[in-house]
Amino acid sequence: MGTPYSAVITLIVTAGVINVIMGIYVLTNRSKQSMSKTFIALSLFSAIYVFGTALELSAESLEEIKLWIKVEYWGLPFLPPISLLLIMQFLGMERYLKPPLRIGLFVMPVVTVLLVMTNDFHHFYYRSVEISRTASFLKVDLVAGPWYIIQGGYTFGCMFGGVVLLLLYWNRMKSSYRLQHVTMLVGLLLPIAGDFAYLGNLTPEGIDPIPVIMTITSAMYMYALAGKGLMNVAPIARDNLFESMGDGVLVLDMENRLVDYNPAAASVITKLTANSIGHSIEPLWRMHTDALLLDPREEELESSARDVSAIQEEEVLWMLDGQAYYYQIRSSIVRKKGGQENGKLIVLIDVTERVQLQEKLRYLAYHDGLTGVYNRSHFIQLSEKLLDEAVSANEPLAILLFDIDHFKRINDGYGHDVGDKALLHVVELCRGLLRSEDIFARYGGEEFVIAMPGLSLYEAAAAAQSIRAAIAAQPLVLTAMSQLQPQPQPPPVVSITASFGVAVASSIGLSGGGVTVSQTLSAADRALYEAKNSGRNTVRMASGDDFADFASHTAAGTSA
Repeated sequence: MGTPYSAVITLIVTAGVINVIMGIYVLTNRSKQSMSKTFIALSLFSAIYVFGTALELSAESLEEIKLWIKVEYWGLPFLPPISLLLIMQFLGMERYLKPPLRIGLFVMPVVTVLLVMTNDFHHFYYRSVEISRTASFLKVDLVAGPWYIIQGGYTFGCMFGGVVLLLLYWNRMKSSYRLQHVTMLVGLLLPIAGDFAYLGNLTPEGIDPIPVIMTITSAMYMYALAGKGLMNVAPIARDNLFESMGDGVLVLDMENRLVDYNPAAASVITKLTANSIGHSIEPLWRMHTDALLLDPREEELESSARDVSAIQEEEVLWMLDGQAYYYQIRSSIVRKKGGQENGKLIVLIDVTERVQLQEKLRYLAYHDGLTGVYNRSHFIQLSEKLLDEAVSANEPLAILLFDIDHFKRINDGYGHDVGDKALLHVVELCRGLLRSEDIFARYGGEEFVIAMPGLSLYEAAAAAQSIRAAIAAQPLVLTAMSQLQPQPQPPPVVSITASFGVAVASSIGLSGGGVTVSQTLSAADRALYEAKNSGRNTVRMASGDDFADFASHTAAGTSA
């Protein structure tokens, strides 16, 4: 027939079995658990401790009892720091769990195990271990040594630390996670109460109540684990997500004083530290941008009528370590359950890559990708605007269209890389001769176009002649083709010339007033065609349906 004593052993064994089951459950579902490794360790060491205790209570000699006490201590000293570690993970305090802290938590338990294993040689942990003369069953009286007191203090420190953390975070969690929180709290308070009862000789026949209490706490953990997803999401998930977010997050009060921030925000605002909490964020903000802090309350006034959430957004230029970035700033009001304004949430999202891509696409929409001058479509848009202004001011608008002569020979003879260099060379020469108000564009292939407002036909032809002469006088100098030549060779040069057609869109430049940019371009193109047919490297002017050689007109004017 069973006895109360055997019932105690049964309860203790039950606690061990539950811990083994929990460890297996978490191990097989570890991909879904955020604290799986810690919980598996807690279950393993708990099982070692309670099974060792059950075997100690079943022992029939002092030597057996000593053996099972040693087995117990392969689990017991590690339970308090593992519990504290689990609670910190449960509360989303991962940022504090650096490797030195994790290792430091287990230094004392390791020392304790070594001292217990070698206690017969130094008696530093237990002064003596003797059979009790007062108990109704085989039990030992343990006289504590110095390290027993130290280990006891460390144990209570870890457990009380866990209780304090759970209480501090009590109001931060959602009600849906209350059961998990209570389970963690009770899982610490019951063993603490049991330890005090044991140390005060308040337990029946001096039996350590902790293994029996672990039957209750293990059952609670099992229920919270299997039924309520104890470790699927930390109850303070906000904190965990807050810390791990890639976007910077600032929590401010209604006066823009800093309440909290995450590590990503500290990397965006370089001088943001824990000392900044309680102070206005604006001085640190102004170190990086001229943009003002958004006030989401203004947006709420507009959005309340539309029944949408009030979130203000703005893209700002953000200077960080001398580099320019772009951040999207999102600002919203944080409210208490009753709807009262409690603070502001500022999210800083790095959109530099997107903005730079948009700017590049915008640039390519208006510019030639190789030379950097305007492209054909944008040139026409700008020229039409210039033509409208010229008509309003009764002034001419000249258009120069020119083509690099025999450009195919350059590509075929030197390769397309040299052909690209030739285009860049011509563009650079032209830029040095054009006015700020002139519009320069690549018209297509090796063909370029220039709009020159305010110039008459002969003035524009003179400008074209200057450009033509500069191109002809300054060939493209290439770097040495080979570094293995025995004697230094002069770098090869590529002679470049260009043919020009010039037309003016005005009532005095072309017959029949009211001409368009398209008509002027067509006239310039015909003049360019005539320049090519006349031997290239020359300038031809379009005047009505006739074409004139600028050089011959200049000579005729001089002789006259």
